[in-house]
Amino acid sequence: MGTARKFGQILHSELDVHAAWVPVTNTFALGDYGVISGGVFVKTGNIAEYGITFATASGPSARLRFRSDGVRVTRFVAGAEVPNIPQVDLEASIRIEFSASDSFYVDAPVLTVDSIEDVARVGAALREVEGWRRRHKVVFSTYTGQGCTVISSRKANSTFELSATADVLRLLELGKATGGITLSGESAAGLEVIGATGVVGLRLFKLRQLTGGTDVLHTGEPDDEIEYEAPGDPEDDL
Repeated sequence: MGTARKFGQILHSELDVHAAWVPVTNTFALGDYGVISGGVFVKTGNIAEYGITFATASGPSARLRFRSDGVRVTRFVAGAEVPNIPQVDLEASIRIEFSASDSFYVDAPVLTVDSIEDVARVGAALREVEGWRRRHKVVFSTYTGQGCTVISSRKANSTFELSATADVLRLLELGKATGGITLSGESAAGLEVIGATGVVGLRLFKLRQLTGGTDVLHTGEPDDEIEYEAPGDPEDDL
């Protein structure tokens, strides 16, 4: 199973949202539209191209913390193992051990949600757009992680270490790191995001084929398997 699809399964199980791939380092925004390919959303445009506007709202923040089975995390300060990283100016590290390939360590200390507030009105406007393809999915919620750390293993029995002073690593675990952290390991990680801020998950809607009403997509539905079609392919929607 590919890294992207595996990450999508994590977001499905933890939040019931679609993965924003690549996580954090992307440019997804509310109103983006596209299709699902390989289990992840592929953007092809934004509904602003059709002159459609929308109201937005923000929800309460949360925390996303995920460890695949077999992932072991230990913390060290001045060479001694500690239960938590203190705020001191001493060398420290966070060791992450993966017992299996395609495993994940995901920590988004602060996760915020922004959404299109008037989805039904937006759907009604899209129904009037000439040439709108009803297989298109539209982003109506974005889940943004503040100070995210996402690491995945390419192979089993891999070990990685995040190293910095203890006060910097403490800020990392609070989602407030500003740099000065190094990642080392026995082999290259499949995915490396250290203390960055960006979109990790998406919620999508589409127009129903027969009625034209808005249909919120849940992860794991058969619609997730629709493959990407390049612009210019023949239109076969109703």
